[in-house]
Amino acid sequence: MKDFEMKLNRIYGYLEKSNYDGMILGRRDNFFWLTGGEESGVVLNAETGFVYLVITRTKRWAVAMRADIDRAMQEQLLGAGFEPCELDWKSISKEEQAVKLLEGGKIVSDIPIEGAVADLEGIYSLEYPMTQTEVERYKVFGRLCDRILKYTADKIRGGMTENEIKRIFIQQCVKYDIDIDVLLIGSDERISRYRHCTPTDKVIEKTVLISPALRKKGLHANLARMISIGEPDGELRKKYDDVCEIQAKIIAASKKGVRFTDILNLQEKLYEEKGYADEWMKHLHGGPIGYMLTDGAAMFNPEKRMSEGQAYEWYVTVTGAKSAELVMNIEDQVTVVSLGGYWPERQYGDDAENTVSLPDILVLE
Repeated sequence: MKDFEMKLNRIYGYLEKSNYDGMILGRRDNFFWLTGGEESGVVLNAETGFVYLVITRTKRWAVAMRADIDRAMQEQLLGAGFEPCELDWKSISKEEQAVKLLEGGKIVSDIPIEGAVADLEGIYSLEYPMTQTEVERYKVFGRLCDRILKYTADKIRGGMTENEIKRIFIQQCVKYDIDIDVLLIGSDERISRYRHCTPTDKVIEKTVLISPALRKKGLHANLARMISIGEPDGELRKKYDDVCEIQAKIIAASKKGVRFTDILNLQEKLYEEKGYADEWMKHLHGGPIGYMLTDGAAMFNPEKRMSEGQAYEWYVTVTGAKSAELVMNIEDQVTVVSLGGYWPERQYGDDAENTVSLPDILVLE
């Protein structure tokens, strides 16, 4: 319960500093965070869970329908000091009940609720620095992602379809209890035509891009790997090396205390220097991640700075090539934790201090 108590204390500090009487957590990602990886969802394509947590500096409740409350109290919140608040299908909504528990108080919430102030960005900021337990979990998860991607890539053969690759990849994720929030698989001309290639029955010829957003016990990793059957052509080689050079410089600059807006400005400058100024507005550029898929809003907030124990994803894309890896600031050292020794790597960067090892194009014979 050490991590749980640490996170509760962060919530108490936030409530006091912001002059709130209570907090409502309705989102699945924030439930994952506070409980260390427990799932509050039943409908798994929704952002909100079936259990809402209501927290003050002196008391906490779990609000859920009768169908869910016992499971939540006996399995997910056991020993966490939450009082059950049970509703039936004729009752008021979970949102209304949560506000009622805090009646007369100033309330903050991670979802829009009448009677509460929504401050998702402020609540997300409580995730950092990650606990030592979370850092170790992220390291293991990152290596596992590398292993699954390499296993899938090694099974690719000319004449397969994108959907056949998808099935291999999904089977590996199921094997290791990894959930998939996004799965992009494209090949050949589709990679150049679309930024988001959802898999189809198109037969692959030479080049494949696999770009998933994966989740294990709430933590996310958003990745991109490129595969070529036979040696890649000169155009792909140049574009891929260019995006990796940009990626390496961004990673090297991702230091504690640096403003996210400065990283965004650096990315734009690097796109321009590489001759891709017209590509800058074609895709988002990442941000801090963790239990949230990506906190892109941080990139536009001049008050937000990088911290120790924080994870990042930088999406570097140009037409036909993409780089995205899981990066963490661990003990003030920036580490690419999604490299586990399975995928071939290549050094990128223009000097020894800023050299970063990143995945190379995997060449299949």
